[in-house]
Amino acid sequence: MIVHTRQRLPDVIGAALAILLGVFAYVQGTDYEMGTIREMGAGYFPRILSVGLILMGLLYGFVALRAEPVQFGEDRPAILSILIICASLIVFALLIERNGLIPAIFFSTLLSTLASEKRNFRVSLLLSIATALICAAIFIWGLSLPFKYFAF
Repeated sequence: MIVHTRQRLPDVIGAALAILLGVFAYVQGTDYEMGTIREMGAGYFPRILSVGLILMGLLYGFVALRAEPVQFGEDRPAILSILIICASLIVFALLIERNGLIPAIFFSTLLSTLASEKRNFRVSLLLSIATALICAAIFIWGLSLPFKYFAF
């Protein structure tokens, strides 16, 4: 049992961190009014989300301790792929305010798809267009959030 726990220690630590983050978010959310399900206050969503995070952390910890340890290969992710994913997050952050939601999501998605070793530019382009339009439909038109479409 000790060897099994030692092999799963990273998973147990991850579960504990998720639980701690959930508890922290819940405590921080108590400063805001909860409201009801029909008239949600500012603290409703953060508290519900933090309870979900706590439950997921508990479930992850339970699975980590009960399941057999998994042996992973020696393959490491390519440094270039990690840098491309980080760059896509930076591109999103730089474009969202100046250029609007659609260009920010389009270029961020396009850049992040290039991190794959199986690059296909045509598929990446279609995925980027679809993702940008679906996000615009959800956030701008569906939820009426005050995002700019384009701002060139």
